[in-house]
Amino acid sequence: MTALGDDVKMRSAGIAALLLLMVVVVAACGSDESSTDSFIGAAAGEEHAPVVRTGETFTVEQFEAAGFKLLKEFDVDTVPRAQNVYYGFSERRDIEIRRYANHADANSAGVESALAAIGRSPNSNSGGGIITSTGNRTSYHAYMVAGNMVLLCQTDISACENLVNAIP
Repeated sequence: MTALGDDVKMRSAGIAALLLLMVVVVAACGSDESSTDSFIGAAAGEEHAPVVRTGETFTVEQFEAAGFKLLKEFDVDTVPRAQNVYYGFSERRDIEIRRYANHADANSAGVESALAAIGRSPNSNSGGGIITSTGNRTSYHAYMVAGNMVLLCQTDISACENLVNAIP
């Protein structure tokens, strides 16, 4: 009887430990204080996206002078109201820069298309995002608005912020 009792106690202790671990994980994941407040991702709200230098109108040449390596310009058919879509990188991260006529267009149509792009699966065949020359789809996890430009950022917002901050 003691062997059976010990087995029941061990099983109960194991279940209790598992439940405790699950509670800790759920509590940690459910915290309102997270580091995602500094950038936008598929699950974050658009009000968290940085909107900077609203009175300025930028050119891709300014971004190139600040360190953006332009690789290709894409057709704008799938990006409403965009005048140009540039693909390249900075700080070894893919960045897509979408140029709009003014800040109002960038902050409305640009934000809407950015939200669609960052919420899409990397394997998605829907419009937006790009497929590189090697057939890989670039997946964006963050975006920001700088004047008349919307920048889509590969992994986090830091490379995009650094690029904008480097423009005098």
